[in-house]
Amino acid sequence: MKNSNVLFRFIPYMKEAKKEYFIGLMSALLSVGGSVLAVYLLSKVFDNVDGTVTEKIVKRAIIIALGYGIIFILSGIFTYIRNIYLVKGANKVYISIQQQIYDHIQSLPISYFDNMPAGSVVSRITGDANVIRTFFVNTFVNIIVIILKLLFIYIVLFTVDYRYALAMMLLIPLLYGVMVLYNKLNTDNIVNYRRTYSEGNGIINEGYQNLEIIKVFNKEQESIDYWRQCNGERYRYGIKVNIIDATFLHTFSGLLNTITFTGIIFYYSYSHFNDNKFGITIGMVYLFVNYTQDIIYRIADFTSEISVYTRAIGAATNIQEILKLNVEEDLGEIVSKEDFRGNIKFSNVYFAYKDDNYVLKNINIDIEENQTVAFVGATGSGKSTIMNMLIKFYEANKGNIYISGEDIKNYSNNFLREKIAIVLQDSFLFEGSLLENISKDGDERLAKESLSKVGGDFILEQGRTLQSKVELSGSNFSVGERQLICLARALAKNPKILILDESTANIDSETEKYVSKAIEEIKHNRTTLIIAHRLSTIKNADKIYVLHNGEIVEVGNHEQLIKQNGRYKKMYETQIGSKR
Repeated sequence: MKNSNVLFRFIPYMKEAKKEYFIGLMSALLSVGGSVLAVYLLSKVFDNVDGTVTEKIVKRAIIIALGYGIIFILSGIFTYIRNIYLVKGANKVYISIQQQIYDHIQSLPISYFDNMPAGSVVSRITGDANVIRTFFVNTFVNIIVIILKLLFIYIVLFTVDYRYALAMMLLIPLLYGVMVLYNKLNTDNIVNYRRTYSEGNGIINEGYQNLEIIKVFNKEQESIDYWRQCNGERYRYGIKVNIIDATFLHTFSGLLNTITFTGIIFYYSYSHFNDNKFGITIGMVYLFVNYTQDIIYRIADFTSEISVYTRAIGAATNIQEILKLNVEEDLGEIVSKEDFRGNIKFSNVYFAYKDDNYVLKNINIDIEENQTVAFVGATGSGKSTIMNMLIKFYEANKGNIYISGEDIKNYSNNFLREKIAIVLQDSFLFEGSLLENISKDGDERLAKESLSKVGGDFILEQGRTLQSKVELSGSNFSVGERQLICLARALAKNPKILILDESTANIDSETEKYVSKAIEEIKHNRTTLIIAHRLSTIKNADKIYVLHNGEIVEVGNHEQLIKQNGRYKKMYETQIGSKR
């Protein structure tokens, strides 16, 4: 069975719920045994009726009926217990799988998310993990229950009539053949259905987050067409799955019912017209009909569960694709360095996101401790890539990067990133409290002090406190407020190196004054790297690097670069509208 081993890799998660599964399976064993025994007892009532009714027969029938009722009630109680504990166990498994996926995603390198839509990742954490949960709630246990019930039924049948039991044993290879054929026909369809389902979630997520852009540029139809294409593919795979399900779950079980009931009638008739050659009683016929119908239903259920099982394989395959991805490699041995300083050096650095298509070429940068250095250039010139490499999001293809005289490869990721803070163009706030967004340790004094230093006192003067709720993405704060909060977050971290990536690009001129003043505050006594398109904001930088097509074409401070009469001067004059 192709890919079947993928799903069973999740069985070790059942160790998280050993108690629940043990109680659940024991209850299943008792409930199944009780239901099979109840039918056997009831068949004995018919065998004790010979045309005359005596007190002894009535008493015997009453005793059997009471036994049947008690067993039936106990079977129901054990079924109830089984369902409770197995659902508890499955929920533990579900949470454990979700936790591992989330933990693994947190440890993946940034490069993985360059090509994976956020909606697809979310779909795997929630949708695919829930399919696995459904498997452990129902399918896994139902398959065990089906096997147990078939086993008990065959034991009783062999004690009653071995000939009929042997005939019914022919259903076992038939069952196996159906299972193999079903998987062969449907596994790829279901895996592809889960894949397109995940991709569809990614499209929905992207469309929802960018709805304003879609509407402003009249891209509604293109967005709809893109969705229809993905949804159409999912629909086609879904139709194939449903056709195969209908064939196996309904047509097959109906045909099997007809064949077996015909066989029972023929078997009883042949025995009856030959002086009851095989000793078949009315009670045995009742037993055969009930057990045979039960066997057929269990086969149909088994086929149905195999359908769910195959869907779970598709979900498990998606999850395994993530879990097999290599985590972010951290070979750095330096986890602490007391004399860590903010001097930075890039030595002949080359970098390509893919193959040899270099986006950075022969980059040489020398930054002294506590300097303020700016990087300017057209979009795509490599400014942000330099910062990403400094944080060890990406590793240089050639050359070396040094901080505080040490190759950054030797620093552990956690230690290096503790020493660096970044404020991005798109200020992001986490859902929670204002305090949690500023101080990771929940230090109220530090949070207030940091917010005050960046000029954000007014944020707490509008009826808000540090415990005020921050909505998803900080939607209940203005753009300027969010940026000041992000600057306060950076300041509270007290980094040796501060990176400002277009931190004033999305705010108006009035708000920019507050943010620029805040930046001057947090730049104090730390190395500051600024990526800026507004050249007026970096005139006071100690050094400016001008990039073009991944190369550094000019270096100097503002006055020096103006005198060079090169690319920087043209950019500056274009922005301020003056000629020199």
